[in-house]
Amino acid sequence: MEKISRRNLLILFVVSLLLISVLAVGGLYYFVGDSEKSSTKIDSELEDSLNKEAWERLPAPKVILGRSKIIVPNKSQVVTQVDRVLRDINWEDSPFNQEVPVDTRPESPDQIVPYMEGARVKELMKYAQIEVVPLGNTKTVKIDEDYYAADAEGDYKFKIDPSKLDYPSVIKEDNSVILPDTHGFNSIAGLTAGLQPKPYLAIACMDLPSKADAALYLAEGGINCYAPCDRFGSQILGYNDNYEVKGTIIGTAPVKKHKKEAVIGDQPLAFSTSESICVQYTDKGYPDQYCDTPWRYFEALNKKYKLDLDLVKVNANAGEAGKVVKKAEKNKINTIAVRVSEEEDADSVRKWLKENEYHKAILFHSAPYEPGYKLFFEFPERVTFGDLDPQVILK
Repeated sequence: MEKISRRNLLILFVVSLLLISVLAVGGLYYFVGDSEKSSTKIDSELEDSLNKEAWERLPAPKVILGRSKIIVPNKSQVVTQVDRVLRDINWEDSPFNQEVPVDTRPESPDQIVPYMEGARVKELMKYAQIEVVPLGNTKTVKIDEDYYAADAEGDYKFKIDPSKLDYPSVIKEDNSVILPDTHGFNSIAGLTAGLQPKPYLAIACMDLPSKADAALYLAEGGINCYAPCDRFGSQILGYNDNYEVKGTIIGTAPVKKHKKEAVIGDQPLAFSTSESICVQYTDKGYPDQYCDTPWRYFEALNKKYKLDLDLVKVNANAGEAGKVVKKAEKNKINTIAVRVSEEEDADSVRKWLKENEYHKAILFHSAPYEPGYKLFFEFPERVTFGDLDPQVILK
């Protein structure tokens, strides 16, 4: 018996060595959530889209952002919030004021508000001839001191921003408020999930925790979500690892022509976990609070994937991205994470990107603003977005 046991132990030892060898030769190891997976190589599609020289120059481990994408087929049904897409009741002297019926189905890009979420919807109409379905008149119910919108099952669980309850178009009843001018995934999630046939894509704001929760709810039901305003996207960072989702969620990414279709995202960029990154934040309120989006994201990225990135925190408000650039120049840092909403922001970032081919920018809460949005197209290999499904390559 003793000889047999030793023989079995020897066999187990040899098998273990073989398994370790196979894994070691695999080439690329990457972290997904809190578990390790292995891959022999980057898939060919990603390899073709990355700057090979830049990739090979980076020391491992590496992080890839911007790989997420939503391919929008021709004639797809796309649901949207009403506010800043179908109409803007604050723009009184315009064809997009409160006189536009909430149940209007736009047939032309000319019927879409030409800025913020509306600007991105117009591009999708142009590139993929999508069917746009704005969803309005959401019912909200007061629970304790706050108002909530329901999911498709009638569970009132999505908290509504109090400022949206003060719109002049709201209809107040005993214990509820009707929102004609819906704003955010939280206000359209129930209506969206209840539609048949199921919409392909939902477009709305994601600058509150409840809006991120609502986007996740829709993705779990197989509906893709695009949030040009992505302040609280970090709350669901790594959603593919933690939840059973069938749809893709993308934040402030570019919309591009893709054959006879359109694609949202698909702009991969890599950086090394050993390099420092200048990250914008703010402690100010409206209208500057969106400038904390980069810090929220990278703080969550560090925690979620246990990266211990060297993040250089820079306090900068709207129009002050130049402060982030100056800190990067002073510290000889090649990667910045910023919000670009003003021309002053774009000028500083653009100048910095032109100065050095190794400089890279990761944009947050920027796609609704033309100054920031243009940078995606001016520097497609060195500007990307805060991917909510990042890939971390260990080796």
